Amino acid sequence: MVKKTDSPFTTVVLECPVPSKFHLPQLKPFDGLKDPLDHLNIFKTTLGLQQPPDKILYCSFLTTLKGVAREWFTKLPTSSIDDFEQLSSSFLCHFVGGQHPKRPADHLLTIKQGEKETLRSYVKHFTRETLEVDEADDKVQLTAFKAELKSKEFVVSLAKNPLWTMAEMLLKTQKYMNAEDALVRIEEVEKPNKRERKGR
Repeated sequence: MVKKTDSPFTTVVLECPVPSKFHLPQLKPFDGLKDPLDHLNIFKTTLGLQQPPDKILYCSFLTTLKGVAREWFTKLPTSSIDDFEQLSSSFLCHFVGGQHPKRPADHLLTIKQGEKETLRSYVKHFTRETLEVDEADDKVQLTAFKAELKSKEFVVSLAKNPLWTMAEMLLKTQKYMNAEDALVRIEEVEKPNKRERKGR
């Protein structure tokens, strides 16, 4: 149900039907003292693959604020927000003093997967560094991400089936991370058996 109220939104959701597969982002609450762009980017990245409607974004974003940030949210003028992009702009404008200078896009080319680093660790590292970069589009991110992959099998797969967005890359990478994790678990189970055979 959507109804006019004294909310900052031109229309506010009183009964917000949450999609069955929707997961609320588990973010460290923003208190107004840290970089607002970092917080907003992490929020958008976390919810990006779920692609929820604006009304879900409104409700979810409020749960990631505390202290002066939550107070700012509740004091927004009545009917001053039309969509989530406008809310994002208002949020950044108000808390811009806490922003850190961004790195150039070519910084992503310096991120390398270590010889023994797992794919999961590399993805976390790469994603974290992406948030520090100013205006890195999908093409730049994909190029930098693929350049330092250590798995030959994964690289060959990407060559055969090119991907065009970072969201697609992360979905495909998830499958390889799961497979990598499964192999590690198998090796951990086999290690004691190998030691037993050697001891006989």
